[in-house]
Amino acid sequence: MNRRRFSAKTLALAVVYAGLYAVLTVMLAPLSYLAVQVRVSDALVALIPLLGWGGILGHTVGVFIANLFSTAGGVDLLNTIPSFAMAVVVWKLRNRSVIAGTLLYSVVLGATVGVMLSYLYGFPQLETILYVFVGIAISATVIGYPLYKAIKKIAIHLRWITPEKT
Repeated sequence: MNRRRFSAKTLALAVVYAGLYAVLTVMLAPLSYLAVQVRVSDALVALIPLLGWGGILGHTVGVFIANLFSTAGGVDLLNTIPSFAMAVVVWKLRNRSVIAGTLLYSVVLGATVGVMLSYLYGFPQLETILYVFVGIAISATVIGYPLYKAIKKIAIHLRWITPEKT
């Protein structure tokens, strides 16, 4: 049986990412929950192409911890599953398009969170999905992509990561 072993660096990245995600979400709680939301912490999803499995695991744990404080209660913990799946997709698309990855993340999470909020609170489903999608897209793509570009430039300059081959 081939088991994936994670390095100390991967674990450290996951812990830092999870902590940042959870703290940003909870501290900015009025913006982080319900139908009209811009979860600023979702900007971190754009860093997954640079962080690899540390980012994927950190994102998943961070979402779980943040959703413990959700106004939607325990049912919001279920959104950890699509968050993990889409974090993997963002990572898989790293060599093709980070923007496509963050937009796909926004579409899928907009749909899953929107349907959940519609069900729980009786919000109109299509509008709720659209509102949540727009909020996530603002954070993950509009804020996240420039963050990704800046961190990538700094990381390459400091030799934290190797430049992508074009």
